[in-house]
Amino acid sequence: MPSLSTKLIPPGMLNVIKRSPALYAVGRKARFALGSRLGARPVAGIGRAHYNDFMLTSTAPDRVASYTTGARQFVDILETALKEAGRDWDSVGRALEIGCGYGRIVRELSRRLPGDRIAVCDVIDEGARFTASEFGATQVPVMERAAVKPSGAYDLIYLLSVYTHLPRDFVVSNLRDVARALKPGGVAVFTIHGQGSAETAERYEQYWLDKPAVLAAMARDGYYYARYPYYTDEYGLTWFTTEAVERLVAEAAPELERVSYRPMQLDAHQDVFVYRKR
Repeated sequence: MPSLSTKLIPPGMLNVIKRSPALYAVGRKARFALGSRLGARPVAGIGRAHYNDFMLTSTAPDRVASYTTGARQFVDILETALKEAGRDWDSVGRALEIGCGYGRIVRELSRRLPGDRIAVCDVIDEGARFTASEFGATQVPVMERAAVKPSGAYDLIYLLSVYTHLPRDFVVSNLRDVARALKPGGVAVFTIHGQGSAETAERYEQYWLDKPAVLAAMARDGYYYARYPYYTDEYGLTWFTTEAVERLVAEAAPELERVSYRPMQLDAHQDVFVYRKR
């Protein structure tokens, strides 16, 4: 069977379209609608994968291997984080993934933690619904939209490449909710773009990104955020220095204590932070 790509438009043409936010919004909506209509299909080496799962860029064997290897590496990071905090999978009665997408991480996590002990949420409701139904997890509302915010409900909460895209005040608000949702002794794991990422910002191949501005803001403020110019929502690229993260956590969730920090551990460009609730 020929490999199928989730990217229907060549990168060069896509960048041209992105220069017109209105045109991009129409195209993105149409692409998601097509993927929703197609639903999921079997992919060799994975199982069923949704057409809107853009983390799987193609069904070519090398892309499938990259997709699965990346998920496995992150679940290994979670396992190490638990050990560092004096926990293990058996002690995790309930875990929550914030920003689950279409289940790339849960697909691997469910091999180590039963699906009925995993909760998922995402601003893309279809992604959370698919992940929950496919892997036996429970879909919960995103914290910002929850009528009643969870309190003391989870032993592990993790956010992969979520704070890498949000402005600081959004991160503060979400982290405050995360701390509230953790049980005492619970573990929070999140990733950020740090100094190493800022120094190699050209890797993100964003035509609009001003690397000198990123570096200057990091040196001056310890923080930089720029919204994707082709999005209407507040969503873009974010960088924090280590010291800025520490100040943010102290402000938003002083009940969290840092367990570990590993610069550029994830995919050689995202820093991993592990915190435990006192």
